[in-house]
This record gives sequence, structure tokens and C-alpha cells, in this order.
Amino acid sequence: MRILRYFKYAVLVCVLSIASSCSDVFEDINVKNENQPQTSDLKDQYFAQIKNGYGAWYNASIAASPAIGFASADIVTAGTASWGSGTMWFRPRTPLFNSQTPDPVIIINFGAWYNYYSGVPIVTNVLRSLQDPEFKIIIDKKDYTKRIQAHGYLLQAMLYGNIALLYDKAYLFTEDSGSAEEFDYQANTKSYQELIAFSLDRIDKAIALLEQDIDDPDPEEVMPGVMFTKADLIAFANSMGARLLANSPRTPEEAAVIDWSRVKSYAEKGITSDFKVRYDEGWRGKVISRDNGMNHFALFDYDWMRVNQKVINMMAPSDPAAKYPWPEGVMSLGPVTNSPDARLNEYFTYSNINNWFAQSRVSRPGYGWYILSEYKYTRYQDVVRTEQGVVDHYLQVENDTYLAEAKIRLGESGAAELINRSRVGKGHLPPATDSDSDLMEKLFYERYVESDLVWLNLGFYDKRRLGQLMPGSAYHFPIPADELIQHGQSVYTFGGIGNEK
Repeated sequence: MRILRYFKYAVLVCVLSIASSCSDVFEDINVKNENQPQTSDLKDQYFAQIKNGYGAWYNASIAASPAIGFASADIVTAGTASWGSGTMWFRPRTPLFNSQTPDPVIIINFGAWYNYYSGVPIVTNVLRSLQDPEFKIIIDKKDYTKRIQAHGYLLQAMLYGNIALLYDKAYLFTEDSGSAEEFDYQANTKSYQELIAFSLDRIDKAIALLEQDIDDPDPEEVMPGVMFTKADLIAFANSMGARLLANSPRTPEEAAVIDWSRVKSYAEKGITSDFKVRYDEGWRGKVISRDNGMNHFALFDYDWMRVNQKVINMMAPSDPAAKYPWPEGVMSLGPVTNSPDARLNEYFTYSNINNWFAQSRVSRPGYGWYILSEYKYTRYQDVVRTEQGVVDHYLQVENDTYLAEAKIRLGESGAAELINRSRVGKGHLPPATDSDSDLMEKLFYERYVESDLVWLNLGFYDKRRLGQLMPGSAYHFPIPADELIQHGQSVYTFGGIGNEK
């Protein structure tokens, strides 16, 4: 079972310090019960496993692979095809590579699969150990059983939910899956819609548990700089529900029929401030089994990626230096001097094209003048360079725009007020009104400038559900070929005209 083991390219790291073996996702945590509540010595065991689970989710989410491939969404542009990212954004679009390989690290559509699945054994074993109703986790004389179980359900939702956002289908292992020998891969190959439904159900279970839980905060951080209170965790879970459901559609037709009332309900109870993670060692992205610290924030600082010229044009449509598309044969446009949006000079820094190695690559196959940009995204540059401070992951703006989009799609008022929090408050732009015919465009403008550059996956999901990806762009990834072959399933892929999804 390739996804469950640390094979020759180390796709899975076992960090279950309280497990008797790390060979199997279905094994129980080896902790004595003897019908006695557990004592405070489990504080550094169960919460350590929860922290490891969050680490798998977070490092997979911000890793350079597949983030660099999302240059296909025209939010960022790349000067290098590192980690095989060119298969996503080269022009014309071609099929994604999906075959057996000795080094999956360099395959853009393999990385997220193994990174997210590295967290599955952790959460599966934690939840399985809690199936015994007599089993209690007592820390400092307080019962944290429901808290751990809620964290487990939420982690399960975030791992499988993010797999569902990126892949067309996947294998669903849970604490109820039985033994490894009995597991039927083909019967448990679930579509992205089924995985999203499962994930949302787990989020709802987590929230229900938390509502019955003690009010005390977690006894320790589960992510660097993140000490959840009960209320914080409920809000975070709701925001994750909004993110997963709103971003799951592959087409405008699918986007029109998802349950926007449910998105609205999640977003209304979501976060009310930016969710940040401290930039600690071990929490800076990981590309499968190597390339620790390779994340999308670093890619901007290394100048491997820049903000796409399309975004600059949106922010300064009348400035000749913001011309889009980048004119062929023009080596420099110069700095923008006439942007109505105050964020252009706050989030971005002008850097002459002659200072960027990509300018020498425009004539290479797959590249072109379209890759050029003279603006670096420097919002988190100081944190990356000093390796100190915090970086954002889920901005309040993201939550606000899910709520605003739900209101627009449901024909309700109040969307403009939510959009104006960043549009006016940060961009100093004229306020939007609910009667604006281009209100949805203003909403997505805020997402592109604010949220979609904070977590690059979002730009891809936004363009996908709006039908704005270039023809031939893969809408999602296939299950890696190694997995399909291992489990007797046919190898397939996506990408190229007529094979987008």
C-alpha cells in the first residue's frame, strides 16, 4: 500500500510516538485503557499527534509543489518550471505527466497527494483509539477527550477536503476501515464530490462536539503561534467548511448549484480575524520527502515567481506600465505611477525586468512573453528573510468574500459591505454598493489582490469555478500512476484541449 508507507522516496513519515508500529494506517494507538481515565502524561502524546497532523496539512498546503504550477491561473507568473510545474502552465497546455517514476518529487501532480496522505495515519489512529467510550484523555484533571476528537475530525476533513479540491478522486481510509488486508481500494475510491461531502460531515461532527465541550483552551499549541480556544476552534472549523464547499466546483455550472446557504452558514460563524502561523522551523512547507522550507512565500523571495501582469493591469488599468498582455518584443515597461489601489505599493515591489532571469527564457518552448512581470510580491518578504514572525494562511477577507458571494448568489443584500472592508479599508477604492452590476467582479478583485496571493491554490480554484482557466488547463490532478498500478486501476491523466476534467 504505497500511500501508507515510507517507501524508497520516503512518501510517508511515521510520527506516531505512542504507536506500537507505523506500518499501517489502521493500527490502534498502543495505550493501555484498563477502564481507567488516562492521566496528564498523555498531554505530550495526544496533542503531539494532533500537532503532527496539522503539520502535515499545513506543510502540504503551502509547499512549493504544487503551488508553482498554479501559474496556470494567471495570478502569479513563473520564470522556472521547477518541480515539473511547466506541465500546468506552459503554452499550449499539454497533458500532465502521470506514469511510474523513481522520483515523484519532481512531478507537480504527485506532491500534494503524498504530503496530505502523510497526515492520514496520524488522525486515523487518534480517532480509532477514541472509539472506546470508556477511554478518556485527562490533562490537569480536565477532560479533553471531546477536544481531541474534534481536532481529529477537523483534521480528517482538512486532509481529505484538500485532496478533493486538487484531485478528481482518492482513496478514503477512516478509523472504521478495518484491517489493511481487508481494505478494498477500488470500492473505496471516492469522487471529489463524495470526499467533500465526507469532509463537511466531519466538520459538522467536530463543531457539534465542541459545542458540548469544556470552555478551557487547548493546553498547548497545535500549530506555531496558534493556541485554540473553544470559540476559536469552532470559528476555524466553520471557515474551513466555507473554504472547502465554495472551492469544490470544477465549472461555473457546478458552482451555480452548490449549497450556497450552507456556505453562508459556515462563513457567518467563521473567523473574525486573520489566521496566522508562526514561521517556525518545520512549518515552512515540504515538497514530499525533501526540499524542506520550500514554500510559495520563499518562491517570491527567490524571484522564481512574480505577480502576474494581469493582476497589475487590474490594479492600474490606465497606466501604460501595466499593459496586459505583456507586449511581445518589449523588454521593460517601467514602474506603475497611476494606480488607484493603495495596495500596489504596499504588497508589491517594482523590480526591473533586466534583474529577472526569466527575461532570457521567453523564447524557450512552452514559455513566452506572457511570463514577464516587473513586480515582486513582497508582503511577507521580511518574515522569509529573517525566518521570524508570522505569515497569513486564512485571511478574514477570504471568509468575508465567501459570505459576500453566498449573499450575491442567494439574492440577498449586504455583500457590498463585506467587500468594502478590504476594498475601501485597505485599497482606498470607491465603495461598492449592492446595486453595482459588476459587484461579483469587485468581489473577485479583492480575492485576487488579498487572499489568492496568500495561498496560491485559491487563485486556481477561483479561476476554475469561474470558467476562466485557459482551454486545455487541467482542472484537477489524477491519482498518481504508482497508486493506480499498485491497486489494479487504469492509469489516466488530465490536460490538453478536450481533456481538462
